[in-house]
Amino acid sequence: MNQTHYDIFISYRSTQRLWVETLAHNLQDQGYKVFLDAWELYGGQNFTRKIFDALNSSRCALLLATPEAAESGWVQEEYEYMLNLSKNQQDFFWIPLVLGDFPDFPFLSNIHAIDFADSQAETYRKAFQCLLCAIKQKPPGATPYFDGSLQIPEPQQSSKRPLVAQEQRFIDTIFNYLDASMPVMLLAQMDSNTQHYAHAIKQSAQQRYGANNVLHIFPPASSRANSAACFGRMAKQCGFDEHIAESWEWADALRDKLTQGQQTLLLITGFDNGPDNARAELAGELRGLLEEHPFELKLVLIGGNRLAEMKYKDGKMSLLNTLTETRLPEVGVQDMREIYLQRYPQLQIDDDELHTMLDFTGRHPRLLEACLQAKQSQQNDWQTKLKNGHLPSQLFTRFRGDADHIPLCNLLNKQQLGRYDVWPQDNLLRRLYWANLISHCNGQFVWRGEFIRETGKEMLAC
Repeated sequence: MNQTHYDIFISYRSTQRLWVETLAHNLQDQGYKVFLDAWELYGGQNFTRKIFDALNSSRCALLLATPEAAESGWVQEEYEYMLNLSKNQQDFFWIPLVLGDFPDFPFLSNIHAIDFADSQAETYRKAFQCLLCAIKQKPPGATPYFDGSLQIPEPQQSSKRPLVAQEQRFIDTIFNYLDASMPVMLLAQMDSNTQHYAHAIKQSAQQRYGANNVLHIFPPASSRANSAACFGRMAKQCGFDEHIAESWEWADALRDKLTQGQQTLLLITGFDNGPDNARAELAGELRGLLEEHPFELKLVLIGGNRLAEMKYKDGKMSLLNTLTETRLPEVGVQDMREIYLQRYPQLQIDDDELHTMLDFTGRHPRLLEACLQAKQSQQNDWQTKLKNGHLPSQLFTRFRGDADHIPLCNLLNKQQLGRYDVWPQDNLLRRLYWANLISHCNGQFVWRGEFIRETGKEMLAC
């Protein structure tokens, strides 16, 4: 079977699907063949293979670098793959796009991104012309502007929106811990968006401790980055000596700042990124700094499975066993109205239907977003739209190995999966939990929702 060739591959987070589809239509109108997963994938397909095959057969790629994308492990994988392709294939190149808010992607410090800002018509036309020039590898000139026929997407709202009540209570709780000199780890399951919480923590800390005493670091996403690259980058993010390349040099620079006696917040996002050895070195240095400066150093770590592993795997010997654990609050109807529906202001959905969505999706962030996007596209039967889409099958892709098949089918045929434990010894349960397919209720692990459970049974033919 001949492989399809594409002019442009688009990588994005599902929260921006409608914006991306508009862009893809506009690029198609200019004669480009575009790969967009929402258009090309179908239920039951091995989407990992399809996506990387499409990347390999594309002339260039666009990466929509939003704060949500910076949180996405899958987008990070696609970015690494693009980076390797650009190094190994002379004719392949990739272009970052942003929507006003520049996220925590390291490449944005030295690779020019095309900013569509809030996507107002005039801004969009200028940015689209810049994109067309970039695809042709030509400079846009002094006054880029596309004056042809274009679909203009809905104006984009900044991700830095005000906190809603539940979020503010959560942030207050974190600072209550910090005020008591208790370092905090914020654990999030896959597909949870922690960028907004990180921004709120950083903003609140700047008001408390002063902007110069708030350090925000985010380890590089690449698993191939060595320890020197990781700590060199984190030193630069802290404003330390640019020649730092060792973990102890980074820790000494922070130690010098703490000995001045001022309270300093160190916010670390994306802790799960990067190579294992650099993560372990960072955890070890943090433990030493906390022991030496328990009152001056205010520490907040944000991550997922690998951050939890640092605290729980080795018990009292764990490098981060002194951190206070917090979890992101679950989404409720009020959050749907105050957070999710802000991206779809024209949608009119009553509380009963929102309850139905929450129950059907098990409050899974990506599934909730897909339901709202279906409604936005005038698909009132959003349940059928979701069932027939490619997204459900993606949830179980990493569990299709032969070793997982029988034990996972056994779990899929159960409603309750065993007693809840912060760090379960059962590796499969642990993986399912951090993949955000199961949650806990009344002391028991349970499937996030019946739809997720039935999808798993169908995908694995249980």
